[in-house]
Amino acid sequence: MKKYLSEILKDMELENNTLIVSPTGSGKTHYIFNDLIKEGEYLYLCDNENLKASIETKNRTFSNRKELIGCDSFSIEVMCYKEFGRKVRYNNNIVHNYNTIFCDEIHNLIDYQSFGDDADLSHVIKELFKEYSNTKIIYFTATPYYLKVLEQKHTELSQTFSIYDYSTSKEIMRYVNKGEAYINHLSQFQFQLDEYKQAFKYSNLKCLIFTREISVMKNLEKMCVKKNLKPICIWSRKNEHYEMTKEQLDVRDHLIKTGELLAPYNVLIMNRALETGINIYDKDMKLAIINTTNLTQQIQVRGRIRHDIDLLIVRTKDQKLPEIKLNLDEKYLNKLLSKDEVEAIIVELNIKDTRNHFITVKKFKDLLNNQQYQMKTKRKEVNNKRRTYYLIS
Repeated sequence: MKKYLSEILKDMELENNTLIVSPTGSGKTHYIFNDLIKEGEYLYLCDNENLKASIETKNRTFSNRKELIGCDSFSIEVMCYKEFGRKVRYNNNIVHNYNTIFCDEIHNLIDYQSFGDDADLSHVIKELFKEYSNTKIIYFTATPYYLKVLEQKHTELSQTFSIYDYSTSKEIMRYVNKGEAYINHLSQFQFQLDEYKQAFKYSNLKCLIFTREISVMKNLEKMCVKKNLKPICIWSRKNEHYEMTKEQLDVRDHLIKTGELLAPYNVLIMNRALETGINIYDKDMKLAIINTTNLTQQIQVRGRIRHDIDLLIVRTKDQKLPEIKLNLDEKYLNKLLSKDEVEAIIVELNIKDTRNHFITVKKFKDLLNNQQYQMKTKRKEVNNKRRTYYLIS
């Protein structure tokens, strides 16, 4: 029988500078707030505002926007890493104010600092990866890749850390994907949506789509609308270039508070601002499309849906044919088509390769022949010249 983190680590006294690697769905947050917090002053650090807002709903928590209510034996201050960085940059003694510091989604601290060479986050890394005599520091992640990168730069960390790695454990709880598929260009996601159109219409199916750029999110929104779906995009509320509408903010707030995608929407399109911190309990969210080849982001985004799902579709760098199911219009079947006409079909279906180029006629033929279709070449004389034509059946 699968066990939660609380059961596996029951009654275990964690040492200072302990890293816990556990899959999404293993009960990490429950373990922190129900097993590790006892008496004293605690600091909970996280990677973004959405996760901070979610944690702020818990009892005995306070932050720069929430007052402390009903504190007697313990309290938990909640901050993002960036906010903590601004504080320790000028006063690193504040670390000593806490009995224990919990560093959630610790991989993103390293990722964000590396991406922007952020001075505040550099100070956070410097202070959090030290050993303190009176302050215990516990780190949590589902994806330890960036920690390994950091350890390569600072080999002394291997002696500092105590590591409990349950990432491949068969005894621990985790969320399951009943099916997995791959695309090598985001345009191909439309074929999965076509395959599930009956489920969207009659079974209240909902879909999560992840991509990084807001411009791409908006294009995806338009594509979903053309398929008679009801999409909505959510990104950071602190984005100064793209401010969310009241409608978007209402959906975001409802998602944080309830874990459900507000009606009438059935497609949630999000970026890295919601990669962590949003927990989707909506039982109808059974399809996830993740437009990144970054394994860490794939794991984190999948973990936002807090239950098993029917299908997970992720981006791959592999040049192999994408796993898409074609449904051709009958007007293309059982008639001779020129190469130009076949290329027009490829453009209409928007089938692209990893370099964002439309696939060749040869690859299109392979794609058809791997499914319920057959594509054959025929030679025909036209104006005293032998030409190649294509027959799809």
